[in-house]
Order: sequence, then C-alpha cells, then structure tokens
Amino acid sequence: METQLDPMKDDLPLMANTSHMLVKHYVLDLDVDFKSKVIEGIIVLFFETGSRYRKTSSTGEESCQPQFDGACKMRASELCRIPVTNVSACSSKKECNDFAVCGKGEDTSDKSCNHSNKEQASGISTLKNCCDIENHGNKDFLLILDCCDLSVLKVEEVDVAAVSGTEKFTTSAKLTDASEEMENLRNQIVHELVTLPADRWKEQLYYFTCCSKAPGCGELLFTTSTWSLEIRKSGIQTPTDFPHAIRIWYKTKPEGKSVTWTTDQSGRPCVYTMGSPINNRALFPCQEPPVALSTWQASVRTAAGFVVLMSGENSAEPIQLHEDILSWYYYVTMPMPASTFTIAVGCWQEVKQQSF
Repeated sequence: METQLDPMKDDLPLMANTSHMLVKHYVLDLDVDFKSKVIEGIIVLFFETGSRYRKTSSTGEESCQPQFDGACKMRASELCRIPVTNVSACSSKKECNDFAVCGKGEDTSDKSCNHSNKEQASGISTLKNCCDIENHGNKDFLLILDCCDLSVLKVEEVDVAAVSGTEKFTTSAKLTDASEEMENLRNQIVHELVTLPADRWKEQLYYFTCCSKAPGCGELLFTTSTWSLEIRKSGIQTPTDFPHAIRIWYKTKPEGKSVTWTTDQSGRPCVYTMGSPINNRALFPCQEPPVALSTWQASVRTAAGFVVLMSGENSAEPIQLHEDILSWYYYVTMPMPASTFTIAVGCWQEVKQQSF
C-alpha cells in the first residue's frame, strides 16, 4: 500500500529529468488575484539538451547517445512512496496576447487532442517507461518537471523562428519547408540564445522577451501527477529533438504550500512565497534538482495600491497598464536554483535609512 508523502518530515521527490533536458531560462507573466487567492498566467521555459545526451560523434557534431546509468533505479525508491492519482490533461481555448512559457505513461487518449484523462499511472509504471525510453528508444520522450498543486491548462511549443532578428542565430542552418528541419532550426536558435556570453545579457534578455511572445506552433500532450508535470510530443523519442522552448498556461491553488496568503499587521491582504516546505513547485512548473541553475525574468500584474517585490537584480518601477492595474518587471542574469525565486505582494511602503 502506498503511503502519503509528508513534506514536513520526508525528503522532497526530485522528479525533473535534468540529465535529459535542463531549463536555462524562465519567462513568467503573472496576475495576482487576492479575491480568489490565485496567481494565474503563463511561463515560457527555454531548455538546453541535458548532459547525458550532449555527446560528440566521430564527425565532431553533437549526437544523441542515451546512457543508462541507474537513474531509473534511484527514482524508484522515491516513486514507490508517492501515490499517483488519476491525471488528466485539458486544453484551454484561452488566448493570450501578452507574455507567454514543455516521460512516461502510455497514452490512451485521442491523438487529435490534448486529453489523456483515461490514463492512470503508478510509480512502478513510471519507472518502467522511463527505462524503456532509455534502453530502446521506442516510446515518445517524456519531459518531467517538478510541479505540485497547480492547475495546468495548456502546453504548447513556441515558434522562436518567427521572431525577427533570430536569423542571426542560425547562420549555419539551412531553412527548408520540412517540419523536421524547422524543429532543428528552432532548437538551434534556443541553443545559441541560452549560450550567449554573459556580457551580452541585455541582448539575451531582449530576445528571451521577444521569443516568449512568439506564436505557438502546436499543442503538446501533458499529464499531471502529485509531484510532477509530464509533457511529450507525439513521434519525438529523444530530448535532442524535443522542443526547446515551451509555453505553459497555469493557475496556482489557494492551498498550494509554496504560496502564503495572509494579512499584514494592518489587516490588509498580502501574499508571499516562502520556499518551504515544497520550494517553488506550487508556484510554477520548474526543475528543482541542484544541477538546475537558470536565469529568469518576470512581469507581475496586480491592483493599484499593491507593491510587488521579487528577488531580482533590478529595482522595479511600476508601469500603469490601466487605471487600477500596475505591472512590475524583475530579472536575474546570474544562474540560480529555482528555489531562490521569491515574490511578495502587499501594501508595502519603502522606508529609507536616514544618514547621520
């Protein structure tokens, strides 16, 4: 019989398969609603192929060389302790014209949609399919993100090749009409973007912003379980070919343990992230293993009168979008763990230290 994991006493399960794909940058675009106690929005994730698949072939080019090193065994001890409930993936018709943010279980869904609500996975089947992918490569690759108490509405691939100016990142690529070549082109753009030198961080942030607003080019199949979000693209069997820029529409839940909704000493509503007991996985889908260091940028909208503070490198000044809506923008250019992402929204007042 499976036992319920207690985050207060047990170690957190690190579900993300970072050796296959590694998040290098997050772009978040969020709305804070104090009435419903929900943070809702979009996150765009930019990936680099994981170390297990970055191997050099005899021709000097990167090739996919999967290695089975016992990672599945290690994950088994965690999965056997975690109850996995029925999971479903739903497709949202919601359109977004602002900022925007991609395996295991057999798919029993209709191939023409994003639903797989007939699927019921267990820790054992999860482990089995993970190993099947590694050893045989005859199943779709499954991207796994750490996630808990989130309502995921939609996942799609981002067409970064549609962004003006990104052609300079593809000088060695030949653009054709073939879908496979287009996929390679998009992944090459993301690779060049995430590997720009540190002294070009302003240019990098600019293109991350532009790419996060790029149109989608196909919805991706996904399922959620107690501790993870699992995403796949039909027919893609390796992380090298998997989309390296994906957009996720999601909502937090009032009971999510990454976010605390409360009041300040004056009785006014406020919300903050505490990074405990489940880090930030109930705030946004992420990768939490220590190897997953990434940069990020975030736009957060809230009602006028509230101040948004974040663990960014810049001092944000609010931009008035409407009469009663303000937008705050923060960014970090030094790769950091996802657990260091913090946010606090309330009726704060800045107090400056007086000089003597």
